[in-house]
Amino acid sequence: MTHRVAGIALALLASLTLAAADPRGDAVPCLGAHGGGNPPDLVAAVGRASEEGSSATWRLTFAHPLRVPDPTDPPFRVDVVIRDPKVPVVSFGDYRDFNRIVRFDATGGNARLELLFIAEGGHTLFDPPVIDGDTMTIRMPGRLLLGADEFGRAAMQRLRWSVVVRDGGRCDLLGDGSPTHRLVGAPPSSTATPAQAPVEAGSPVSAVATIAIVVVVVGAVAVAAFALVRRRR
Repeated sequence: MTHRVAGIALALLASLTLAAADPRGDAVPCLGAHGGGNPPDLVAAVGRASEEGSSATWRLTFAHPLRVPDPTDPPFRVDVVIRDPKVPVVSFGDYRDFNRIVRFDATGGNARLELLFIAEGGHTLFDPPVIDGDTMTIRMPGRLLLGADEFGRAAMQRLRWSVVVRDGGRCDLLGDGSPTHRLVGAPPSSTATPAQAPVEAGSPVSAVATIAIVVVVVGAVAVAAFALVRRRR
C-alpha cells in the first residue's frame, strides 16, 4: 500500500510540472482578420507562480528558434491572455473571456512587455522577456496583474491564462485560446532541510523513516544476541 501511495503522489507531482502541449503546425486564420502570416509555432507552455508566489512566470517553447527582431513586417506578437474572475471579462475574435493581456511585439531584442488592462482601460510596461533559442520566458509581478492586499500579496491562485501567437492574419492558439490554465506552484526552496518540513503520519516519507528505524533496531538486537551467544560459549 505504501508503494502504491508513493506512486500516486509521484504521478500527481509529475502532472503539475508538465507544460501544456500544443500541436505543431496548427496556425489558422485569425478570426475577423484577412491576409497571410507565419507566426512562430508554439508547441508547449507552462505558467508558474514564482518568487514565493508574488510573480507569474511563463515559459513558452516553439518549434524553431525565434528571430527577434522579426525581419518581416508586421512583427509577430505573443499574447499571454489572462482572466481574473474578480474583473468583468470581454471576448472578441480569438480572445475569449479575458480581461488582461501580457503582450510582446517582436520589434527588437529589448522590446518591453506591455500589460493591457482591457476592462479598466490603460496599460503599463515591464521588463523584456528572456529569449533563448526556441524558448521565451515572460515574468510579471502579481501586484501588477491582480493588485495586492493590505499585506502586499497577490492571490495568484485565482489567475487563469492561455497564449495567442499572431503574425499578420494568422494565429497559433494554445488549445482553443481560452484562459483556463492555472499557474502551477513554485518549486520547493533548495535551502529547506528535512527538519523544516513537517511529515504527516502515514505519508510515504514517514513510512520510509519508520522502516529505517526498524532496520536499525533489528540490527542492534541481532548484534547483541550474537555477542551474548559467544559469551556463553
